[in-house]
Amino acid sequence: MQVDFSRRNIQYRNGVEAALLAPTAINQQNFSFKLEGNKVRAKAGLIGPCLTIDLGIVKCHFELGAGKDNFEWV
Repeated sequence: MQVDFSRRNIQYRNGVEAALLAPTAINQQNFSFKLEGNKVRAKAGLIGPCLTIDLGIVKCHFELGAGKDNFEWV
């Protein structure tokens, strides 16, 4: 099976860009993403009143931008 890395990178970038538009508790995009093959690791910052909620919102927006079936969460 041949993988089209350019398509995957575009999908990943679209997901990150969508996540940057996600509303968070105090409008701080305090999170990061890391692409590991076909899996994505999302990490919230260390300080904030609603980190778990914010991370869920951000992951949802990532899926909307990248396509839910194109990546798996680590």
